[in-house]
Amino acid sequence: MLFAVPCLIAAGGGGRALLRAAGSIYAPLGKLETAMAEQFPAADRLRKLEVSLSYMGGQKEQNGVFISGDSLTLDVQPKSLSVINGNTLAMIDFADEHQIPSYVMLIPTACAVQQGKVPYDKVAPLYNQRQLIDDVYRRVSGHVTAIDVYPTLFNHQDEYIYYNTDNTITGLGGYYIYTAAAKNLLRSNPRGLDQYEVEHLDYNYYGDLYALSPYREVSADRVSVYSYVSRYQRDYIVTHYDASGIRRYYTLYPRFRAELDDSMGVVLGGMSPVIDISIIGSTTNSKRLLLFGDRSVQGYLPFLLAHYERVTVVDTTQAAPEQLDRINLSDYSQVLFAWSVDHYVTADQLSLLDSLGAAQEA
Repeated sequence: MLFAVPCLIAAGGGGRALLRAAGSIYAPLGKLETAMAEQFPAADRLRKLEVSLSYMGGQKEQNGVFISGDSLTLDVQPKSLSVINGNTLAMIDFADEHQIPSYVMLIPTACAVQQGKVPYDKVAPLYNQRQLIDDVYRRVSGHVTAIDVYPTLFNHQDEYIYYNTDNTITGLGGYYIYTAAAKNLLRSNPRGLDQYEVEHLDYNYYGDLYALSPYREVSADRVSVYSYVSRYQRDYIVTHYDASGIRRYYTLYPRFRAELDDSMGVVLGGMSPVIDISIIGSTTNSKRLLLFGDRSVQGYLPFLLAHYERVTVVDTTQAAPEQLDRINLSDYSQVLFAWSVDHYVTADQLSLLDSLGAAQEA
């Protein structure tokens, strides 16, 4: 009987479908999960039923995810103080060594901003992200300029600034982050939201939190993208560098990526270890930004791009040291360290900077 299931899958073509979806270790997780659901619909329904029954039985947190009515939020807990300390010291050392104007922006997650949605009083105490952010900013003072986005997000907490099913900010949340960053990072007033055209790509998106806890009553997400409306012609060259090679787009939003990945794969063409974006037709901007961050950039970077002629993004959650070889620090006028708090407190983000420094000396 142990061999009956794989034989039946192969006979029905299910095995081939799953292999096509998986492709390799770099295949999008969402595609694999979709294929699994298509091949095993009963198992998918049973999983959703299990989560719903547990919720009705009082289990408001499942697989590290808070379930609250129509939304899901990640329960953020630090891995260790040494991880936080290492990331903080690495920023300070980098800024002191290279003397490039450097900034840090820690983005609180939904459970810190929209606390009313979290049943923490009945589950477990929330990690104090506000205190963590204050502590990090205090430690880097005099070395790295802090950009505090917490108050702005908190003031707009009743708006659609976080996804219901995905552990990241929405495009609207990204706009508010951009407005908070403008004073220190740009030294100018942010552009109004009315200067951007909005397009809704998807009204039925389910993200990573839903994959962890597929609660049936949660609302699907809307994925929207924003395009700056300029008096001048602006073109973009978006180059991705990953383990499979180089891919290039001439738009911030290659629509066909939705068929290969999902609607979030359209935003900047998805995420890669290194993404280099050149803005053609930026007549008044000569600033160049090197950004070390995570996928939260998909929310706020489309707004920041209106102020730069080039931005290079290093996704420190997946980049390897050798993928930084092509980066020359002298090409950039600013450096921004920007992560969602959950990434900052759970994993080393900046040890790869050691190889970057060695490359500059060579």
